[in-house]
Amino acid sequence: MNVYVPEKKLDEFKDFKISGSIESALDQSDLVIDAAPGGHGYKNKKNLYEPRNLPAIYQGGESTMGDEAVSDLLFNSRANYDLALGKQHVMQGSCNVTGMGRILEPLRDKFGDNLVRFDVTLVRRWADIEQTDKKLTDTIEMTEKPHHGDDVKTYFGKDAPLFVRAIKVPTRQMHLHIMDIRFKGTAPKPSEIHDIFTNEFGVAILWTAKGTKDVRDYAQNMGFNFTDTNMIHIHANMTTSIGDTTQMMYSDDQTGIVIPENHMLMQAMLFDRSYEDAFEHTESIFHMKEKKQKLQEHFAKKD
Repeated sequence: MNVYVPEKKLDEFKDFKISGSIESALDQSDLVIDAAPGGHGYKNKKNLYEPRNLPAIYQGGESTMGDEAVSDLLFNSRANYDLALGKQHVMQGSCNVTGMGRILEPLRDKFGDNLVRFDVTLVRRWADIEQTDKKLTDTIEMTEKPHHGDDVKTYFGKDAPLFVRAIKVPTRQMHLHIMDIRFKGTAPKPSEIHDIFTNEFGVAILWTAKGTKDVRDYAQNMGFNFTDTNMIHIHANMTTSIGDTTQMMYSDDQTGIVIPENHMLMQAMLFDRSYEDAFEHTESIFHMKEKKQKLQEHFAKKD
């Protein structure tokens, strides 16, 4: 693997085998997937990518609003794939924002004007699995003015009736979203909600998982790279409908859900591929259908 370091720090790595500076790597690149800490993506855009006329994909932590917007498009393949075709600079939504898109768009496709409001509580993990040096603090931390709702509205509609609150809890396993969906009139039965996602890309219907660790532990035994599921897992036994409201819960594979999205976006920006062609190529790499089938069989409803 070629390793590059900032040009100004080359001397600090003279005892290591490196391939050159980051700047020299950019000169040989067709596109950059920028995974810098939040806020640094904008600086990289201005200092590194724009001077080279180099396309870039930015990750959650950046913004599509304000003076330091990295792009005017926040990408979600389920909602706005075609808008990314041939774009130079695009922001990929965070894991939470990506996950909400995989749930909200199919609901909107099915129920349209019968939807009145979405209330979403994001129960966010404290650190990723591999961040063993990051201490889990014994507290439930409240997030003031979470950006996730505004981010989702950039592709769902700025006037969408979406209300989002967020808390952070001491776990490394996954995020959990609790979503209340209000309808005009009587809400659909839970089975009608689940049916919408039967053939949906990157959404599995699970019945017997007791928690996020169950899903993560099984993912380690499925035989795929990095133990990611790359998807949303609807915990179907928790779906209920009362009156005009349906409540559902789904977990979000925060370490893996964005990676296939980046791959879809890269194909749109570099090759102008149709959604169908990009999806087929992405599926050949990440095997989402097979993962979904295995998860659903393992956590199937008991007779």
